[in-house]
Amino acid sequence: MDKSKNIENLNEFLKNHKTFKEKCEVIYLMVEIRKILEYGGDPYKTIRFYCNWVLHKELNQEKTTKLLSDIFEPNIDLEKSGRENARNIKSIGKDFFVLKTLRKEFEDFFKDHNLPMDLLAKNWWTFVKLLLEIIKDCPVYFVANKIREVKIIKIDDRNFNYELSFIGRKGKLVEKVKLKRK
Repeated sequence: MDKSKNIENLNEFLKNHKTFKEKCEVIYLMVEIRKILEYGGDPYKTIRFYCNWVLHKELNQEKTTKLLSDIFEPNIDLEKSGRENARNIKSIGKDFFVLKTLRKEFEDFFKDHNLPMDLLAKNWWTFVKLLLEIIKDCPVYFVANKIREVKIIKIDDRNFNYELSFIGRKGKLVEKVKLKRK
């Protein structure tokens, strides 16, 4: 199958699924996007990271976790207090935590491939909820100097936490993600 056929499949799927109701729809979307990205030349690092996260039981390869390492590691000083590090990480990682970067990349990806934008316009928070439901059981383990692990913890239907564990520290940073009401 060539790239144009994958784009055609994704286009048809998005036309027939203007709203997502099940996790399997998110998985299919991410699989088809991942296939398109495998042709290369696409600068969608955050989308690729989430495709990997959806498709694996855990992430632990340095190549895969590099995106998060590059965002967070430079802003962690293990000599500083947990509170200071938390403040830095929340500030620097804000767009990642609220999936703003992912949404922007989806917007660019959909435009670049002439795909329907309904997911972003009408269905984003439902999609995010389903996505977080999928990846909440898939920890990210780092081959890094400062971060040990990132997990998503479901609190209730509208609230998820990102939990970051640091090497050499007992405490954990918890960043809350509150999903918007419909």
